[in-house]
Amino acid sequence: MSTQDPAMEEEDVAPQSDVGLTPPSTRGHTPREVLVRKLSDIVVLPPARLTANQRSLVADIMLQALDKVEEDLRLEVSRRIARVAEAPNSLLRMLLLDEPRVAEPVIRRVEPLPEALLIECARTGTTAHREMIARRLDLTASLADVVLEFNEPEVTKLLLRREEFQFSPSAIDLLVSRSTADTETQALLLRRRELEPAHGFMMFWWVDVESRKRILARFALDRTIVQDSVQELYARVFRGEGADPLVKEILIMLDRRHRPRGVNGEPVTMDVVIKTLAAARKYPAQEIIHACAMIAGVSRELVARILRDPGVEPFAVMAKSLGLPRAEFFQIVSRKDAENPLSPERAEKILGVFDSMARDYARAVLRYWDWDGNPRIARITRLLGFDEDDVA
Repeated sequence: MSTQDPAMEEEDVAPQSDVGLTPPSTRGHTPREVLVRKLSDIVVLPPARLTANQRSLVADIMLQALDKVEEDLRLEVSRRIARVAEAPNSLLRMLLLDEPRVAEPVIRRVEPLPEALLIECARTGTTAHREMIARRLDLTASLADVVLEFNEPEVTKLLLRREEFQFSPSAIDLLVSRSTADTETQALLLRRRELEPAHGFMMFWWVDVESRKRILARFALDRTIVQDSVQELYARVFRGEGADPLVKEILIMLDRRHRPRGVNGEPVTMDVVIKTLAAARKYPAQEIIHACAMIAGVSRELVARILRDPGVEPFAVMAKSLGLPRAEFFQIVSRKDAENPLSPERAEKILGVFDSMARDYARAVLRYWDWDGNPRIARITRLLGFDEDDVA
């Protein structure tokens, strides 16, 4: 009569040939390891051999044992599970939330994974988990939103390089707010098709010269169709009493051709406009800032920001919106007694920016910069963490 341990006899039995990767001999493995391997042999069986309920039962047993074996064995199981489309979600979840090395085969699997599981993995996993998720071919906007929550620069850039999906509007707002100090992120973001004029005109303040020129070229727009549509409202709103402030604000934003006004609302000549802008370039004192704001019809905060911008491109936008003649503009930006004088070469480039815009487009850009009531602009400003006029 044999006295051999039945458990040892069981270990000597080779698995069926169609089960999978379990080694032919299990000598030297602990009973716990043998159990996990045998369970994984079952859970990967084809549907013809195993019902969904049976597969779930085996998965439930594995849930109890799998986290109590070594990482190498968990990796072995993960590689096998990643090859089958019928793996129970509970088992997939456990492997996804494991160490990155164990989770990798499942995250990179070709078959679709439930988005809810990937979202949970992105939220509770490590940077390595999120980087692998960002590389998935079936990446969705919802999943990208979750990955972006962690503000990991390299993962963010990986997402920005992906052109197979579109970011959600809220994700683009968030990315714009995070691009202030990262030139690589700015360049990647400016290539995204989801970027809209409001985003570009906000980024204008912190990108380099070449990116500013690209923004002005990419987001050129003509407001004529909107202006024509609302034209009849101007008389009703501005000549009547009790004007709706919301409608009034939008009509001001859409004004067809701004007429420079003085402190008391009186029209001012182009000669006054030229002298005021020349004074502003020479020394932007508070009274000059106030005068420029009245002439341009925008807030003092915006004018102060324009005048202290070292690039001078915003000044070109404001001057063009006021209809400043080309020769007078070039003379103003070329003067040597300015607070930040420009070299002749730089003045020529600024003149190129001035020439590249239609007057109405320049006015639209100026209005976007001063459009505090727009919900999207207000949201990006909040995401920046400070008032819009403080953006550097």
